[in-house]
Amino acid sequence: MTLKRKILMGLTATALLAPAVSPVVYMTSAAAVVSQQTQGAGMVALGGSLSGQDATQTLQLLGAGNVDQSKIIYVDGPMVNQYLQDGSNAGTTVLSSAFIQPMQEGYGVQVQIVTPQNITQVSQLTYQNAAITAGARNAQIRIATVSPVTGEGALAGVYALLESTGTQVNPQDAQVAQQEISVVNNVSQYTPLNNIQVNQIIAQVKAEVTTNIVNNVQVDEATITNIVNQVLEANGVNPDENPEVTQEVVGYAEEYANTDAAQNEETIQQLETSIQGSWSDILPTLQPTQTAEDILAGERLGFSEQSEFHPILQAFADRFYQVVESGELVENTYAQTFTFEAMTPGLSTEEKNALNELRAQMYQYASSQVGDVKDTWLNQLNGAQQMRSSDPVLAEIVQQVANATGLAPEVFAYRDFEQDGTVIQMAAYYDGPDHQSVAGRFAYDTATQEIFAVDEMMNVTPLTPFDFQTAYGVSVENAYIPSVEIPADYTIPGYTPEESTESSEEEAEETGEETPADAPTEEAPVEEPIEEPAPAEEVIEEPVTVPQDPASMGEEGTQEVAQ
Repeated sequence: MTLKRKILMGLTATALLAPAVSPVVYMTSAAAVVSQQTQGAGMVALGGSLSGQDATQTLQLLGAGNVDQSKIIYVDGPMVNQYLQDGSNAGTTVLSSAFIQPMQEGYGVQVQIVTPQNITQVSQLTYQNAAITAGARNAQIRIATVSPVTGEGALAGVYALLESTGTQVNPQDAQVAQQEISVVNNVSQYTPLNNIQVNQIIAQVKAEVTTNIVNNVQVDEATITNIVNQVLEANGVNPDENPEVTQEVVGYAEEYANTDAAQNEETIQQLETSIQGSWSDILPTLQPTQTAEDILAGERLGFSEQSEFHPILQAFADRFYQVVESGELVENTYAQTFTFEAMTPGLSTEEKNALNELRAQMYQYASSQVGDVKDTWLNQLNGAQQMRSSDPVLAEIVQQVANATGLAPEVFAYRDFEQDGTVIQMAAYYDGPDHQSVAGRFAYDTATQEIFAVDEMMNVTPLTPFDFQTAYGVSVENAYIPSVEIPADYTIPGYTPEESTESSEEEAEETGEETPADAPTEEAPVEEPIEEPAPAEEVIEEPVTVPQDPASMGEEGTQEVAQ
């Protein structure tokens, strides 16, 4: 009996024995509907030099395999030069590609580099900063390339997509955004600061300059120098001891002050929402310094101000201290902070910082129990990110299961994937430093987008979104926004749908039909296969012919030409 049939039979039995339970349905709450209505259609900018096969692979990496052809633009050398003024021409190879989707108000600009191993010089935060400088607002952006490149070329695609969604990109602003990449890289070389810290310095300088301009305060060289000095000192950089850093940032800030973004008060909110340290940035900096006794004796975290914090944050804090007092494991509560974050887009900067404060305390407690858990926790964070990069659709399926179970992929490892027809089964594991445990087995039907828990006897139970009200006494509205569409015919890597006699017999059994005794079972007439045109030739423009003269080539890629 196939996996799909077992699950369907188990579901039927469950329905007969138990009250009706609605399976998980995403985007049904009022807030979620509003979010969906304010989202725009996703669009893709493909590197014009990609071969048909590479273009198809890039679309898959971007999670944009189903994007309509009318929503795809092709970036060539002249387009790159239009925005970056870098001398690119028709002979410039362009490989970097980008996906952009307008999001609801308050989302900020969020960037994911799907292939970080192939983007050598531009970080995720640098893309965010540059996109905001060029005028991006409330957008989800993904960057991917199938070959190693420096990464600047993808910016031209981002700018072209912004204009396609109605955002006017001033060419001078785009050049300032391009300059920003060089400034970040240079300051990172001049100082011991890492890329995250430098990007935060640039964001803070931009926010201060914008605040002065929108408040009609004169912004001249002296004002900008004072802003830069204060921001550098606040981040541990002595301006007098680092004159080259001061000069570089001041020069950039003067150019930024003339951009459209600097005249817009909304830029401040976009910077605050978008440019902040994530948990994956914070965790590596922590060291285990507290015992459970220290945590209970110290000042407790409090987030009771409901005008500033979602009530679940205080509930998380209360539960955490209960866990510490009882000596229980903290992994479930830790995981549910990520589930809440996924189901609640548009959290304020203060709320995101509060979540990270909670996680930092949970790290201290977990490390006091079983030894430093940093490597274990980082490995799982990286594993979740790698899945999002390597297979965005499978990562989306896992995220939707996590939203139904509270077993976030940032904490629990999903593996043992099996598929039968449209039903994908998986298991969630906790891989701790001192033990490994199975948290549960689950099934996801790509045809119906229903989610089920599956026990050892293959009995199934439909799942609803994780119930924070029951777990914490606080209601959390499910406003989750899927990052990619899940095709009904999606298959996990390595799975090939099979037509079998068993499946035919099962279908006949379901319909009450019997197979005639003299019906052929081994042989049947075979039609000649229909030769379908290669999808790459239907979808992708002809790649730009690259001249072999090095003098005519650009800067990026394995050869000097790739953007």
